[in-house]
Amino acid sequence: MTYEEAVLVRVSNRKYADRPLREEEISLLEKAIRRLNTESGLHMQLICREPEAFGSLRRSYGMFSGVTNYVAVAGREQDPDLMEKCGYYGEQLVLLATTMGLGTCWTAATYDREKCRCILYDGEMLCCLIAIGPVPEQRGARERLIRSAIHRKSKSLSQLARGMAGAPDWFSAGVAAVQRAPSAMNRQPIQLRYEGGAVTAEIAEAGEYASIDLGIAKYHFEIGAHGGVWTWGSPGSFEKAAEEKSCGAVIWRREPDGGHAYLLAQHGASHWSFPKGHVEGQETELETAAREIREETGLTVSLDGNFRQVVTYYPKPGVIKDVVFFLATPTGGTEHAQEEEIRQLRWYRFADAYPLVTFATDVEVLQAAEDYINAQSGQG
Repeated sequence: MTYEEAVLVRVSNRKYADRPLREEEISLLEKAIRRLNTESGLHMQLICREPEAFGSLRRSYGMFSGVTNYVAVAGREQDPDLMEKCGYYGEQLVLLATTMGLGTCWTAATYDREKCRCILYDGEMLCCLIAIGPVPEQRGARERLIRSAIHRKSKSLSQLARGMAGAPDWFSAGVAAVQRAPSAMNRQPIQLRYEGGAVTAEIAEAGEYASIDLGIAKYHFEIGAHGGVWTWGSPGSFEKAAEEKSCGAVIWRREPDGGHAYLLAQHGASHWSFPKGHVEGQETELETAAREIREETGLTVSLDGNFRQVVTYYPKPGVIKDVVFFLATPTGGTEHAQEEEIRQLRWYRFADAYPLVTFATDVEVLQAAEDYINAQSGQG
């Protein structure tokens, strides 16, 4: 599931299933939290198996049940953009959790602050929590009642944005993503504008948590518009990113004992991932993946186009890149690392590869490959 798809399917969940987070789920979330904390200066923390913060029933907005895991979103009190950053970076965790099949819900008030087990350093403040965890397959009657009681109808695109008539398609797509963004009491207090080629977002309706809502809305717009950079504050301006594309594959082979292993590449920047590279000319995605694998590993492969995972990231300021990964099995060639791009190639079983892969988005791809292979072989 891509983040664009996660925007479409994400809902706020207030009832959670009686299952702890799995170790691989915790690992993936904590890896993402470390990266986002480094980038933002926030102090987000994943708290697991702790029911006390949501333990008391409160007859107010967003009554919760079964919450034992949550992300505490905190940061430096003197940061003028603290609340907006909490929304912007916290929503990245929300969408990551959605791609993992987990439920989430923002809350800034409906929990017991004194029982929240987060760590706050001098000068830090706790801004909000994000409940996170497995959810029941079907909503119960109580959950449906709460949702119907508190849920307001979303604003129309024309209510959320000005200048739609003369705007490019990516602006309209960004506004549509904002329409799906969570906000306090579903008030959707953000106004977007396209005027003279410039995009801005501002708080149109004051509220205690409007700055958090602004950060969430900005990230949703960025997802819908497919990349760009916001300035902080209200109003904040948006600069659309240039787009690039690469293709590659998760390469695997069957082992003598009936198990399977994955070929990981340590790239020049020292991170562990999969072979990949830029699309050249009029190449198809599969042609690019085959060529790049041959250049980076020396192997020829059979590609499975039914497995297709997309990772999106910013390789440098002002540029967004989509990386399409297929699944591949070696068919020939001689394995050797391309000296200019790859430091080393190593085969690993899934249990060893999982913690080694550097980026959380690539870990998701590896997990998807493992699930796919097991399902194909009847082990899922």
